[in-house]
Amino acid sequence: MIKFPRPMAGGRSLEVDFFRGVVLLMIVVDHISGSMLGQFTLQRFAIFDATEVFVFLAGYATAAAYTAIADEKGNEAARWRFLQRGWQLYRSFLLTVALMLAMGLLFTALRLHAPTIEYTDIGTFIHEPLQIGVEMIRLARQPYLSSILPMYMLFALASPVIVPAVRRRPWLAVAASLALWGVAPLLARLLPTVSPTGWTFNPFAWQLLFVIGVVCRLHPLKSYQREDADAVLRRRKLTRIAAAVAVVFLCVRMFVEFDPGPVFKQNLSSLRVGSFMAVLWLVAMMVRQGWILQLAERLPLVVTVGRNGLVCFVSGTMISLLADILLYLATGGRPGNWSGLMADLAAIASMLAIGVAAQAWKDYRRARDRRAHGLHAH
Repeated sequence: MIKFPRPMAGGRSLEVDFFRGVVLLMIVVDHISGSMLGQFTLQRFAIFDATEVFVFLAGYATAAAYTAIADEKGNEAARWRFLQRGWQLYRSFLLTVALMLAMGLLFTALRLHAPTIEYTDIGTFIHEPLQIGVEMIRLARQPYLSSILPMYMLFALASPVIVPAVRRRPWLAVAASLALWGVAPLLARLLPTVSPTGWTFNPFAWQLLFVIGVVCRLHPLKSYQREDADAVLRRRKLTRIAAAVAVVFLCVRMFVEFDPGPVFKQNLSSLRVGSFMAVLWLVAMMVRQGWILQLAERLPLVVTVGRNGLVCFVSGTMISLLADILLYLATGGRPGNWSGLMADLAAIASMLAIGVAAQAWKDYRRARDRRAHGLHAH
């Protein structure tokens, strides 16, 4: 059985790692064409999908990590750590792109065709490797699932500005974030891109959810013990409103013909924000009741995936791509529910195995560093 230390103040949250693990698994199955489990993920029942949850959790976790470092070692150490994080995310983007190209090249050399192979940009890369390579290095070309990493890189680099601003003046920071979100489609023209539609995720828009995550970590709701009668009534009223909004969006998603198009997601439409905020409030109430913590303690492997988010995300892009291609080839492009379920289970098992391996490697390095530190001390 995998055991985890209890979450510490200012440190990691078991619930956040659990949610992040769930979202990473959702992202994998959502990008397998013919997935059976993909028919029951968030994108089937809400106007938003796993991306909103991931960005919000990134803001929440960033605030926790940044303030913990700043309080222990100073603001300069925190700033330097997140500059390093930005560089790490950039390298992860390049690694993801390289792995996609390698996989695309492999299947192209084997003369095996599947629609998803085209998403790797291997066709254009083979004809113009130097030009396409430079475009990828300067983030102007972001094939397939790698497109979310450049946005995260920018958020990491902006964290030394965002986190202290939210900590000191939360309302002003939120107002500035809302203003930036409002003009995001105009600012998107400043981003390097070879696509006429721009980046898949406009960071000037999506920063709103990142900032909301930072706010929720640094300025949490009061505990039940400190609530007066009026606060309890307001909370219950907000819960009813959030539930009603969530049900309305659920009905729209399930029973109304709704095809918003890529721009709806690219610039983080207000409908997506509203739908997400309603569900966020309901989930926050579940967290306060302790239900999510109990669930997380019963599913430690999912928590392990969340705790190794970057490794599992990069691996997950390859897993979903490979599962999608193999499922297409095995079924002639017409997967059934059982074949789709088998692909889902194989992909999930692979993600869990990678999470465990990444955690074991991390624990080994920590133990090795402690031993080395002990030898130097003596």
